[in-house]
Amino acid sequence: MVATPIGNLADISLRALHVLSVCDTLACEDTRHSQTLLRSYGIERNSNHWLAVHQHNEAEAAAQVIARLAQGERVAYVSDAGTPAISDPGARLVAAVAAAGYRVMPLPGASSVTTLLSAAGVVGEGGFVFTGFLPSKAAERQRTIETLSGEPRAVVLLEAPHRIEALAQALNMLG
Repeated sequence: MVATPIGNLADISLRALHVLSVCDTLACEDTRHSQTLLRSYGIERNSNHWLAVHQHNEAEAAAQVIARLAQGERVAYVSDAGTPAISDPGARLVAAVAAAGYRVMPLPGASSVTTLLSAAGVVGEGGFVFTGFLPSKAAERQRTIETLSGEPRAVVLLEAPHRIEALAQALNMLG
């Protein structure tokens, strides 16, 4: 599980670059995005190197990852930005690989959640609550926000850029 930059390409670790350059298979959320990312660091791979593992095929693709691991391959997984399996695909892959008896090794890196919290000054002794993405359906979203309104700790939400305005309007009830 290799964390990738969440905006600035310089936010990748040397360890991540090493793993990406030596792995036999790169499983990734979007092969086109990951090819562009690797080329930015001067890493080129042939078509046999890539394996798409995204939210629509994660369960099936996990079987392919396990088969490659069984053949002795080194497999790395990246999502499009940030740490895999944190509001990105990867959690089902991790569970399947671990259930098959293989070790899952996380490589730390850029995290939008901890980056935000480090500069926000809102986390006290109670910690924080990471909610991730709210439901997309309005009624479910409203119920979730009402539930969060009583939360005394800092609440971290994620949202796609094109839905920020709608999220701000939905959160308006919190003041």
